[in-house]
Amino acid sequence: MSHQLLFTHLNRIAPVPEAEVLKLMALAKVKALKKKEYLFQEGQVARYVGFVNRGCLRYYRLDDSGKEHIVYFAIEEWWIGDLSSFYSGQPTTFNLQALEPCELFLYTKETFEQARQEIPAYDRHVKLLHARATDARLETMMSQRSNTAEARYLKLLEGFPDIFQRVPQHYIASFLGIKPQSLSRIRKKLAERK
Repeated sequence: MSHQLLFTHLNRIAPVPEAEVLKLMALAKVKALKKKEYLFQEGQVARYVGFVNRGCLRYYRLDDSGKEHIVYFAIEEWWIGDLSSFYSGQPTTFNLQALEPCELFLYTKETFEQARQEIPAYDRHVKLLHARATDARLETMMSQRSNTAEARYLKLLEGFPDIFQRVPQHYIASFLGIKPQSLSRIRKKLAERK
C-alpha cells in the first residue's frame, strides 16, 4: 500500500506535508474490492468515505422500473461515498460497485472527523473538495439538460480519455442518458469525421 498517489493528489489541490499524509494513511482502512463487488448498496448505510488508490467504480441508482442511472465513474484519485447516508446514518439510495479490481483507502465517520481535526491541511482539502463536487454536480445536471448526447460524450472523453478501455459501453450509455445503440451511432459518426 503506497501513499504516493494520495500525497500527489492532496498536494495538487492544497499543500499537505508528507508527515500529515502518513497520519491520514494511518487512520485509513485499506480495502480491496473485486470486480463487481459493492462497497455499499441501496438500503444499506454508507459507513465509509474513501479514496480510490487503484481501480474504477460506478456510482448509480435504480429508478422505479429497475433501470440503472449512473451518476459518476470513480477512478484513481477520486473520493467516493454517499455523504448524506454517511453523516445521517440513514440508508443510501445509491449503489457503489467496482468495475475492475480496486484498492480503496476508507474512513469511518470517526476516523474522517479525526483526520479533519488533527490534520488542518486535510480539513482545508475536504472543504475545497465539497465545493468542487457541488460545482461538478451542477455542471453535470446542466449538461444533461442543455447539451446534445454527442457533446456530453465528447466532454466525457475529454475528462476520461481511456474510459472505453475500462468501462463497458452500456454503462457509458447509461451515464450519458442514452441507449447503447445511440452511443454506437455517435461513436461511428465521430470516427467517420476523422
